[in-house]
Amino acid sequence: MSDEATLAQLRQSLGLLQVAFDAAAEAMVIVEPGGEVRWGNQAAADLWTNGMAILLVGRRLEQLLQPITSSSGVPMAIEAAEHPLQRLSRGDGQGTYGMGEQLLQLEWRRIPQPGDGYLLLLARDLAPQELALQQQRRFLNQLAHELNTPLAIVSGSLKQLGKKALDLGKGSRERLQQAQQETSRLVRLLRNLLVLSDLETGRRQLQLQPVDLQGWLQQWRDQQDLPEDVQLTVLPAVGEPAAVALDAEALAEVLAQLLDNSLRYSESPAQIQLQVQSTAVGAELRWQDQGLGIAAEPRDQVFQRFVRLEEHRHRSQADGAGLGLALCLALMQAMGGLIALEPVAKTSAGVSFLLQWPQT
Repeated sequence: MSDEATLAQLRQSLGLLQVAFDAAAEAMVIVEPGGEVRWGNQAAADLWTNGMAILLVGRRLEQLLQPITSSSGVPMAIEAAEHPLQRLSRGDGQGTYGMGEQLLQLEWRRIPQPGDGYLLLLARDLAPQELALQQQRRFLNQLAHELNTPLAIVSGSLKQLGKKALDLGKGSRERLQQAQQETSRLVRLLRNLLVLSDLETGRRQLQLQPVDLQGWLQQWRDQQDLPEDVQLTVLPAVGEPAAVALDAEALAEVLAQLLDNSLRYSESPAQIQLQVQSTAVGAELRWQDQGLGIAAEPRDQVFQRFVRLEEHRHRSQADGAGLGLALCLALMQAMGGLIALEPVAKTSAGVSFLLQWPQT
């Protein structure tokens, strides 16, 4: 094939690719390492330049992403840790943001070719889906509030009956204990649903303050009332003292959920180690237990809502509701951080969670 024929075939292929990209419903732009847009499809042009794709080329990425708000409508400063410009500097990711009158699902990915530093940014209009989700969230929120009072009454009554359990027969005591466990599970489910709903709707705004993570973690450990067979150890920090911006109440909720998770899937004696490490971009907290671990198949699903680990049902505890790790993820993201499962060697038992925060 001649060079001219090859070039003609290449132009035809590129033209077909352009038609395919322009037909895509989601906006796509490719950003150069310097932060300027190299290319965008028609949906991107409709979103950012009133339909003129040529006007996208050369625009700065920060121009495309300003002004921007959180999914609940709270304005976000470009320097904020949760702003997409800050998050994409830490690697691939996604998030829901408001832009003008639209609610967009943004996703960013590094492109290994044509060279290091190129970025693919995708934006999807969530208006139809979000309307349905908002209606669902309102229903769940109303339902949770309606159930809150009667559940509190039932839980209190069961505790009173528990104080008189010695007067009951063995069968009645077992049924009472089962009722207490199931009621406690419902209370936890209800509470987690309310926290998630408040985060999504913006009713709960976290107050981030610079904190010495190692010192705070040791204080949290000292406040825990643990069974005698639980060994919860805060190891010496690695590297320089790590100061991170966090909401103390939110982090305490995250650690409480991880503690419950570790106890649920650990045989006695439960052994848990926590360690803080400074990094070039911020700080990390590693939560490592020696429990039953998680098989390969469900590892990418554990942070989804209502996903429960069926492989390891702990005989001495009531089933979880499948919201604990989803709540951890939501709270960490609200603090501008991340939480992920670390790979565990086949010869190692347990599970390791890695919590990360950017530099303050």
